[in-house]
Amino acid sequence: MLNTLTFPLVALAVGLGISLLTTPFARWVAIRFGLVDYPDNHRKLHKEPIALCGGLSVLFSMLISVILALVVFPELTNHLYKDSYQAISLGIGSIAIVGLGLLDDRFGLRGRQKLAGQILICLSIIAFGFSITSVQIFGYSIELGLIAWPATLVWLLLCINSINLIDGADGLCSSVGWIAFAAVSAISAYTGNTVEAIIAGAMAGALLGFLFFNLPPAKVFLGDSGSMLVGLILGVLTMRSWFTNTSSMSLTTPLVLMSIPLFDSSMAILRRKLTGRSVFTVDRGHLHHNLMRHGIRNRALVGVITLLSMITAGGAVAGVLLRSDLISLATTIFAIGTLVVSRLFGFAELELLGKKIWTFLSSLIIHQGTADQSAMQQVVKLQGNRNWETVWHTLVEFCEKHNLARVSLDLNMPWLHEGFHADWHRSKMPEYSERWSVKLPLIHSGKVYGRLEFIGRHRDGETLVVMAQLTELLETMQVDIENMVDDFALEKTPKRVEEPSGTPSGIESNFQLPQSNPNSIPVPSTRSAPA
Repeated sequence: MLNTLTFPLVALAVGLGISLLTTPFARWVAIRFGLVDYPDNHRKLHKEPIALCGGLSVLFSMLISVILALVVFPELTNHLYKDSYQAISLGIGSIAIVGLGLLDDRFGLRGRQKLAGQILICLSIIAFGFSITSVQIFGYSIELGLIAWPATLVWLLLCINSINLIDGADGLCSSVGWIAFAAVSAISAYTGNTVEAIIAGAMAGALLGFLFFNLPPAKVFLGDSGSMLVGLILGVLTMRSWFTNTSSMSLTTPLVLMSIPLFDSSMAILRRKLTGRSVFTVDRGHLHHNLMRHGIRNRALVGVITLLSMITAGGAVAGVLLRSDLISLATTIFAIGTLVVSRLFGFAELELLGKKIWTFLSSLIIHQGTADQSAMQQVVKLQGNRNWETVWHTLVEFCEKHNLARVSLDLNMPWLHEGFHADWHRSKMPEYSERWSVKLPLIHSGKVYGRLEFIGRHRDGETLVVMAQLTELLETMQVDIENMVDDFALEKTPKRVEEPSGTPSGIESNFQLPQSNPNSIPVPSTRSAPA
């Protein structure tokens, strides 16, 4: 038992030392070859270029640490020899995922290109025997059979991309990563998976060493090469570490261990799909962004995420040691529930989902006779504290006056930490053959900051008149919105962006409500552009 604990601890210490020594050199290499992250005043708000050397540093530190462990403890080669093909495939896959990340860091790949590369790398690893063949849920074993490969592929992609998505603040991904690998190493040592314990220990040490340079204010970033490497190895090891000679993998344990990054990525997907955006859309609605808006920033931000990760990782370890899935789930419910109930993160997305479900259920029970006139509305403030409702009410009142069927407004301004989504529609929509629609991207200074959509029923002699009035409204409204965006940009400072959401603030809007004259058009008044 002593040797079982010694192996991963030695690997962790060696990985830590190598990472501390090699990260400065990796930083020099990254800068030399242009692997740097430039600020763009849109999503990347750091003040100067930062080296993207995480993949190089962590991969090198992990590989050297594992090799040295095998040299110092030659008896481990017997464990490795039994799974030599899998070990080689994991090594090649790790190098390949770092290479893919370096391409993205250097040249910027499209989301679908990066996903295609991830799928190819994961399939090559699965082909060498890394697959989930059976799982346990509360003691009940389920054989996956024909869906073993698809299930494994989905799991690896979830791990890679959830870790990749959470890497948005200094020290965040490194902290989540080393805690997760430390938990995996402890569980692997307990279940007798010695090689997995060493690899996990080496990764924990490598990320701890890298974290020394990655804490706020960061001198280096993990980049996509580093975050995807962390996700891939974490995904593979979580499939291996819980296996013993007499049991299969408990499904709850890896889910609990990955619960924080998985919750963050699932809320991002939910937020983007329910607002009609692409899942690859950039926004500032992730966990760390929301904590920053509540005044939790820099090292305090890393501390909060570290605490949450330690709670879930501790729950995963306790669940394995005590053979209780309920303990693992309880820690996850506590961590995620705290975020949602306190409205630090996840509340807006779940509110949006709840309103969508309620709208759907309500549409099933509306009486046919009132369906033509009744309407449903959803308004959710996703991020920020600006008063976009005044803009929205003007649009809704125009639609009600001219008997339109639907209007949807989606605003996404990552550089201002603002997000707003609203949808109004009749319970009974026009038939497709009778519909006309207008979809407009909202663009200012080369940045797409939102999207507008209108749907109406075609009526002879009326449709063109309504569209002309709509054009007049939109021309005036766009000018006003652009002026407000410029005002926000002038107000914006680092302190202002990260102020707590409870701080009173709002926008001065000149939008006018409809006049008493039924023939008037409710258009907003214009303002001169700021100097």
